[in-house]
Amino acid sequence: MIKESGFNRIKNILQGDVAPIATVGFMTGWNPMAKQLPSKENRLLNKELVAWLRERGYGPIRIRGKFGNRERSMIIPNITRGDMVEAGKYFNQVSIIWGEKEPSKNDNRFVFQYIEGDKTIQRRDVVLFGEDVQGREDFYSQERQSAGRKFYIPFFDDQYEMDEGEKYTYDIPPLTEEQRSEHSSLLEEIDSRVHRSLDDTRTQKSRWHHRQILRLRMKELKSKL
Repeated sequence: MIKESGFNRIKNILQGDVAPIATVGFMTGWNPMAKQLPSKENRLLNKELVAWLRERGYGPIRIRGKFGNRERSMIIPNITRGDMVEAGKYFNQVSIIWGEKEPSKNDNRFVFQYIEGDKTIQRRDVVLFGEDVQGREDFYSQERQSAGRKFYIPFFDDQYEMDEGEKYTYDIPPLTEEQRSEHSSLLEEIDSRVHRSLDDTRTQKSRWHHRQILRLRMKELKSKL
């Protein structure tokens, strides 16, 4: 029997070709609260995360990647969304990713959710593995080996939007007092994410996270004006 490579195993799982796996999660214990920690502390946090998952009967697959800063993370097959959200909050992570196979689809593709807290920010139904991905310098995951092949889910890339709709530019025209009042909550979130995206005490991954959601919120505001 030929042993399946780490990359092929991951690829088969994420493409929905492993029948017993119906859901999958991605997360790390590294750099909680968006603060860059020394490698030794991060390794201990991931060790704690693995123990947390195994106590609940999950078998995490260790991977690595780079999201502004390098990190070790893991794929967790057949984890519930609730447990992913709980783990993300317990380990103070900016975001987590969780996917499931949707019975309404005719194929086995996962629909992945980019989750902040317990709120789904965006959904994608594709994972990219091609040669162009192997040349990426940042924002990718890969199998555990340092030279392992890369992959990523194209969140915040308009080319892979699931729901087709009118596109909006992200510049905002001057607002009236009435508009500011009507959309005050959204404007407060936009202002907060601007400040977080510029806060150089946060990790690069966190600043990227807030820049991408800022684009979505500005797009949302433009659509309402």
